[in-house]
Amino acid sequence: MLAQRDDQELWTAADSTLDREVTATLFRATSAHADAALDSARRAAGVEDHHLPRVLDVGVQDGTAYVITEALHGAESMASLLQFDRLPAEEVRRLIGEAASGLGAAAARGLHHLRLTPHDIVRSPDGAVSVLGLPTDAALAGTDDVSSDEASRIDTVALVEIAYAGLTTRWPGAESVPGLLDVDRRADGELPAPSELAPGVPGDLDTLCRTTLGADEGPRTPGELARQLAPWSSERVSDSGRRPSRPASAAHAAPLQSVPGGAPSATRMPGQPSLTKAPATDDAADRTAAVETAPAREPDADETAQISRSVLDAARERTAPPPPAAHDDDYDPSFTELEPPVPGLTGRFEPDRSSSKLALLLVALLVVVAIVFAAIGLRGIGGGSGDNKAASPATSRSASASKSASPSSKPSPSAKPVQITNVGYYGTDGAQNPQMTDNVIDGDPATYWQSFRYGSAAFGGVKSGVGLYLNLGSSQKVSTVKITTTGGPSTIKLYLTDTVGTVSDKTPAATLTGSGTQTANLNGATGKYLTVWVTQLSQQDTGEYRERINEIQVLS
Repeated sequence: MLAQRDDQELWTAADSTLDREVTATLFRATSAHADAALDSARRAAGVEDHHLPRVLDVGVQDGTAYVITEALHGAESMASLLQFDRLPAEEVRRLIGEAASGLGAAAARGLHHLRLTPHDIVRSPDGAVSVLGLPTDAALAGTDDVSSDEASRIDTVALVEIAYAGLTTRWPGAESVPGLLDVDRRADGELPAPSELAPGVPGDLDTLCRTTLGADEGPRTPGELARQLAPWSSERVSDSGRRPSRPASAAHAAPLQSVPGGAPSATRMPGQPSLTKAPATDDAADRTAAVETAPAREPDADETAQISRSVLDAARERTAPPPPAAHDDDYDPSFTELEPPVPGLTGRFEPDRSSSKLALLLVALLVVVAIVFAAIGLRGIGGGSGDNKAASPATSRSASASKSASPSSKPSPSAKPVQITNVGYYGTDGAQNPQMTDNVIDGDPATYWQSFRYGSAAFGGVKSGVGLYLNLGSSQKVSTVKITTTGGPSTIKLYLTDTVGTVSDKTPAATLTGSGTQTANLNGATGKYLTVWVTQLSQQDTGEYRERINEIQVLS
């Protein structure tokens, strides 16, 4: 189970027919809104947009209604991302723009979300943006009976609220969102602008939040919002620099077509006369020239935003992420940089003369120490054979007697290994390195699964643990579990259950607190799923805190 509400549950599941992982949304078929939710899910299956997870199956079985959608491996919600720090302004623009495009496509088919929060916008490891909950959330909440115009405005305001949270880490909405702090309003009761809470907020994003959330103005549909935010980077933005102003010249303005779900809007065609001027914003000093537009036309439901090649290339260049060597996808901002590896050396790429002399001196000392130890070792080899030959018969008899007097040291019959059906990530947030989970059962100790890195052994205070679950195929009796890890000591709790679920209210079958290869005795406990839950991370040789599990062997 990934999440649970009063009216529904979200599960990760295995499609045994096509051998793939899927996501299952479950709710009672007798619910007052079950039929509406199933109908909404069937209509969502007809929406072709990569921002919306594909609906694979809809139905009812044994009193339980279900909606099966494709799984988003390793995706992390904006709510989870904001636990560490605010997001770069251009990444907020990209995330909200992509989500608005997807909701615009859904609105063209009469589908609206109506319960949008930062938990519903997720980012995959490759930077792809998806919107969750569209097929069922509004219907199950009984809020899908509003007019299309009102529903579009509700979704648009929610997107701007999420943009506000991304820029400030504070939630401006009327209802609190789990995992985010509510914004403190000013003494006059007004909502502070994002620029009052965080530095470097672009003027257009600041104005968008103020007019939409404070004055009930701004875009009315997700499509309008997408056009107002465009252009954005086509790739994930990692730097936190301020976005450069857009070109003021009309010759460089991006010609945009209508986005599905948006209201009819004018588009500029090269060479045509200027008919209207774009509304002024706080960035007017940077955008003084008028944007030429052509007569308005009705939007096509299959159209998406189209940006000229030159403008898109310029946007990519100014929002391009840093080189791969300077970026780590699983970096935790609470982690502090390590000290220089050699005492006395600075962190500069080119050492100065004094640093070079110190390094050469250290190398020379290491060579001398190695020669001394090598000489001692060779000397020991030369005298070892004589000592062995001089061993007295009494010593041999004593050793023989010792062996015969210790029957417990004889190897016991080897336990039978339990066949592992599959390994999955255990946790309620986005999976951590799910592509590496099978490494723990491949029989190769050189391969491993590892968690993200954190600022301390206690996960930098942002979560209680990470882990894996092993499917044993059926409920089986387990005697021992062998786990091999890399790094310093860590705390690993083992739970053996018949279902995959929360273990916070259960007593562990065994707890390991060491490092290397450890064996846990489960005393013949039975269960189908073995949950390996890490509550204290090990410290690696590099100084970073992360768990690294090489092998797990279950013995019956």
